[in-house]
Amino acid sequence: MAEGRRERMRNKIRSRGVDGLPPHEVVEFLLYPFVPRKDTSPLAKTLLAEFGGLDRLFDASEDQLLSIPGMPKMAALTFPQYKRLISKAEMTSIKNRIKDVKDPMQLGKYCVKLLENCVNERVVAIYLDANQRIIEQKIISDGNNTSSKVDFVAISKGAILYNAKYVVITHNHPNGSLVASTDDNIITQNLKRHLEQLGVILLEHVIVSGPDFINIIRSVEIEED
Repeated sequence: MAEGRRERMRNKIRSRGVDGLPPHEVVEFLLYPFVPRKDTSPLAKTLLAEFGGLDRLFDASEDQLLSIPGMPKMAALTFPQYKRLISKAEMTSIKNRIKDVKDPMQLGKYCVKLLENCVNERVVAIYLDANQRIIEQKIISDGNNTSSKVDFVAISKGAILYNAKYVVITHNHPNGSLVASTDDNIITQNLKRHLEQLGVILLEHVIVSGPDFINIIRSVEIEED
């Protein structure tokens, strides 16, 4: 019975992809590698009922997932990584498309692309080499719809790890405001001084709202056509 259902599920995905599946079947399918030769539908429905949907399920911690009876240990370890893997793949794809970080407009558009799907505030640090080429980028924090933490220690650790000479930070304003707050300006100046102690230059702080952005340090405001 279970194997027949699995084969039908695999055929559905081959023909339509996961977009054609209801949420419980998506989870059921993702559980297959962790639960061999057994119907995973009941566990999938339990997980969705417990966490209230796919998004919250993949935001759950390993310990929270392990609290669900029958949840395999490897599945509990793996599920929280899915969103991180997708985010990393998207950020890598965006990084590969930028041509010139030195250009304020290109940098701004790049940051817009990084943050375009974020419903809450997110802070991202972009690390650059001596020639201002992107080495790596890292999500520093995810907050709520009005604020997020700019963690100086986390940003500094990234600069040391990647041997960066320049750093750009960017965050979004989901409320639609494209005005740098007093806190935004203070954080920018304090982070600039903090990084200078490491011999690293804060090249820019870009604030994004929808398709628009402002560059705080160079005071360039550009609206996307």
